[in-house]
Amino acid sequence: MRLGGVAAVALGGALIGLAPIAVRLSEVGPLATNLWRFLFALPILAIWAARSAPTARRDIFWLLAAGVLFGIELNLWAIALTKTTVANATLLANTTPVFAAAFGWFVFKERLGAGVLLGGLCAMIGAVLLTLGRAQTGVGPAGAEQGLIGDGMGLAAAVGYAGYLLIVRSLGSRVSVGAVMFWAGVSSAALTFVLCLITGERLFPHSVQGWALLVGLGAFVQVGGQGLIAYGVGRLPIVISTVLLWTQPLAAAALSWVLFSEALGPVALLGAALVLGGLYIVQRARAPAPVHQ
Repeated sequence: MRLGGVAAVALGGALIGLAPIAVRLSEVGPLATNLWRFLFALPILAIWAARSAPTARRDIFWLLAAGVLFGIELNLWAIALTKTTVANATLLANTTPVFAAAFGWFVFKERLGAGVLLGGLCAMIGAVLLTLGRAQTGVGPAGAEQGLIGDGMGLAAAVGYAGYLLIVRSLGSRVSVGAVMFWAGVSSAALTFVLCLITGERLFPHSVQGWALLVGLGAFVQVGGQGLIAYGVGRLPIVISTVLLWTQPLAAAALSWVLFSEALGPVALLGAALVLGGLYIVQRARAPAPVHQ
């Protein structure tokens, strides 16, 4: 195992864990916050993509389509943060591997082994307990009914991200990480801008601190966090990467506990453990078998 890969994934996950805190603290709405996250990241991603191998037009089309799904996922998750706890929105949005396994079975006819089914069941039971635990304690930025809607949006975000990963996976090794992040970022930004116009969200923060938060979200979280994860995941076994990526929801949950007093009760803690454990089982079951030479 390469220590550089371990450090990159752990640090990248921790940086991504700052995103929900930034959405909550932002001076503009959740959609506008995401818009600036994409816009401030795009110039850096354009340089990254330009230094990679040229991308075929057909692949660009599919990357733009993937970006629409990514934009849907990120915006559903951002809105969920305004209705439910940071821990619930983030953990539920991270159930992507369960839906990715289901899509793999449906699209690629991959066999769903006992481990995938067991892990998926554990994760879904954990998701239900997370929702019940939040309703039981009453914590969160909105009422009980809005919290339930937020939990549902967090889970729906995981479905959108699974679709994004399905398209990226189908492109195989033809497209670089920089190209994926740039072209997907272009269509994500375009979609988010349209949504901002439809909802009438205010686009511009009113202070230097507000702008600094948005710049940091784009440069450090979107580019730095995602870039470190992309670097590290390619150098580690998938199971190890899965465990290290737990730094994202765990960092988000810890910070929300401190900043927003969103403590997890016993039921929610059990749900969080089942979600993370289920995701670990799913990823372990889907990991390719080692090749012996």
